[in-house]
Order: sequence, then C-alpha cells, then structure tokens
Amino acid sequence: MPRGPVTGFHRFRSYAGHPGKDGANFAYAEVGRLLGESARVRARPHDVVELFRSDEAAREALTGCDVVVATVGPHAYLYFHLRERLGLDFRIVRDARTALWNGYLQQEALSAPYLRPDDVLYHSSRYSLALYSMLFPGLRSSRQAVCYPLLRWFPAELAGSWTGSGSSGPTRIGFVGRLTDDKNHAQAVGLQRELARRAPGAFETVAIGEDPRRGRRAPDGPPVPGYSWRPPVDRARLWQDYREMDVLFFPSTSSLETFGRVLVEASFIGTPVMASTHAAASELLPSESLLPTVLREDTGFTTHLAARLGDVDVTHAADLLVAGAVPPAGKGHQYYADHDDLLLALVHGEVQEAAGLEPTAVQRAFLERLRMRDLDVPRDRAAADEMITGLRRSFTALHRRGTPGYLATLAVLTARSRHRRKTASFVRKSLFHGEDFSNIGGVDLQLSHLIGFEPRFTIAPAGHGASDHGEDAC
Repeated sequence: MPRGPVTGFHRFRSYAGHPGKDGANFAYAEVGRLLGESARVRARPHDVVELFRSDEAAREALTGCDVVVATVGPHAYLYFHLRERLGLDFRIVRDARTALWNGYLQQEALSAPYLRPDDVLYHSSRYSLALYSMLFPGLRSSRQAVCYPLLRWFPAELAGSWTGSGSSGPTRIGFVGRLTDDKNHAQAVGLQRELARRAPGAFETVAIGEDPRRGRRAPDGPPVPGYSWRPPVDRARLWQDYREMDVLFFPSTSSLETFGRVLVEASFIGTPVMASTHAAASELLPSESLLPTVLREDTGFTTHLAARLGDVDVTHAADLLVAGAVPPAGKGHQYYADHDDLLLALVHGEVQEAAGLEPTAVQRAFLERLRMRDLDVPRDRAAADEMITGLRRSFTALHRRGTPGYLATLAVLTARSRHRRKTASFVRKSLFHGEDFSNIGGVDLQLSHLIGFEPRFTIAPAGHGASDHGEDAC
C-alpha cells in the first residue's frame, strides 16, 4: 500500500468550449497529475462540483484526508467552510494565481476567519507573496511559500535550444498572451509600427494568443506592416515559436499578473526577453531585459476587471532593437527546477520559512504606492458561513444547465451585476458554450456580485516623480 498523507484534490479539466487556456489552467491540471502520479502521497481525487452541491458528498470525499490541495481556481474557501461544518481535521494547501483581482482576493477574504497554523498559501512569485502578505495581515497566523511546479512538464530536450529566426529575413519579435489592453498588446503593435517606420522590412512581430475580438487585424487603424496574429494552436507549436523568436516582447502591466508563465517558458528555451518592470519580471529577468515603465497614477481601478496599470517605453525598446542590443537570456526558470518536490513537501507539512523571499526594489516601490479600499473580510466564521452557504447554492445552480434554478441564477446575477457587459458575456458563454468554473474569471467573478465584494485601488504618485525602472533584478 502506498505511503504518505491521504491527499484530496479535484482533477482539474477545462471545459470543452474553453477558447484559450491560461497559465492557471495548466497549473491546476499539472498539480493534479503530480499528485495522482506521486508515490509520496495517497491520492484521493474528488469532484468539487459535488462538494459544493452536497454535505453528504463532501463528507464522503473528505473524511480521512490528511490534507486537501485546492486545484479549483479561487474556490478554496469551500474547503475551509466544509472542514468546520463537518467537524473534519485536514490541512489545506491552496494557491493565489492572480494579484489585484476579485477571484483570489475573495478566496482569501472568505478563508481568513478559518485559518489554522498548518494551512498553507503558496504563490508563484515573491511579488505575489509580498502583495498578499500586505493585503491580508492575518496570513501571519498560518504558512506561506513560493512554489510553482511547472518545469516538471517542460520538454527536457528543448532546454536551452533557442536558435532565433536563423535567417537573413527580418528580426522576429514574439508576443505571447491574450491580445487585450491589460496585457499591453497595443504596445506590441505600436512597437512594430515604430520599427517599420525606422527600418522598413527589418522587423516582424508575431502575436500568439486568444483575441477577444476574433479579428486578424491590428487594432486602432489599418494593418501594420510586419505585424501578424494567430491563435494558440498547441504546446508543441508554441515551444517551436519560442525557439525561433529573436526576442520575446512582454509589456504586460496587467492587474492580474503575479508571474508571467511565458517569461519562465522563454527563459527555459533561452529566448531573450524585453519586458515591463511589473509583477514578477524583476525577479525573473536580468536588469537588461527591463524596460522603463510608467504607472497610471491616481486612476481608479476595480478588482473586478483586468486593467492596464501602466505603459512601457516603446521608443526605448525600438532604440535597443534597431541598435541590435538584445538582452541576455533570463535564468528565472532555474529557481523553479525542483518545485515538484517542493509542492510534495508542502503536502507533507514541510514548509520552509519565507526568509530570503523578499520582494525586489521595484516591487517594493510599487507596493508602497498601492492604495486599496473596500477589501472587506468577514468579521467571524458565522458571517463567512452565511456568505459561503449562499455561494454554494448559486455555484451549484450554475452547474445545472437548463434547470429552472440555473436560469433563475443567471437572472439574479444580471440584476445584481455592477458590470453588466461582462456579466452578459458570461451568460452567453454559459448558455451556448457550457462554461463552468474551470474558466477562471467566469463563475467565480460573477459570484462576487452576490456578496457585494469588489475592492478598488489606486496607485499613488512616486515620491520622486520618476518612472519605475528595475535596478534590482536577478
């Protein structure tokens, strides 16, 4: 009989109609594979939809577990609620996948009254650890770690295999990610426009990612010479794309960003990167990769919507590219090399102290300027229980498509929504494409309307008035 702690977890699979899986989708599927294949744990998978639906199903699934690993998006609060409600005694290992965004902030707010010293919140980066520690002082009563066991699933034969475009043709710039404002996609288009003006035919930009507009033309005007877009096809094709890029352009200043999985993928291949200073970039990339980044000061942001928090200096990026000053490849992937073992250690209750995981100088500067409001934590377990009980009913109804309760819940969400356009988009995807909780930023975000959870924030002006430019990078 296999030895190790009895470990409950949901086998995460994205719903069939999901248009474009992000880093969180890959992470949850990969963690489930790791737990299911490891001889160091006794895996006990369950279906989280059934746990939301029924105390009886939850008791059957969770009784006897030593630990539960949350692989369910920002819904780990359910395990805390059930542990107390059913009188069970297991440790909870959960994660935070996004930063200034409702989903995981709501998870932590609802979980806060239940925390025990041996529960663990793990993060993908030092930036995420510092942010959540600042926003939720109560996390001091339990444990935290930086852990992302992604390298286990990378093709080992491709490590360091970067070749560049390898031809006498144009220098190839890659952009990987959603073609949205919060990912600063328009700045990738703007960079190509500037390069085409300065050196016609010498550069091309290939954008790879989900395009919400479903269009093939660059935004804001006519097509830009040398710019092209294609949707993500498969992982093998993306690895080849990294190999053949001369440089990856990652200007994202998204409020969601905690990590930038593409930065580690590029680092693993050996692809040079030019990036903003936002989020984890300054801990994953050499200083030569970081572009001056100006934040949007005194602008009101809601955590309900992904937002562009600033802009990189495209002119400076163009100067470097025209001069041939491509930065060296990053080494950030090396930190994560043994994180499959680290996650299993967390499951076993072995948690390293967070000492040595301090944020970089540019991250500290950003956090000092962050001003958050309406980040409401339930006053006690009874208040959290009441909220979560209501969320369970709505979550369950949203996974019973076609029933009267399902239709009634969609109507309630539409009536209570503070962001009708986004809710309407969710309703369409739920009705016509079968969206479920595995589309992170869908069900979970809509549920926040039911409890009125919507923190807001601003970025205060820098004391010296200068832009944020990374000087403390690995």
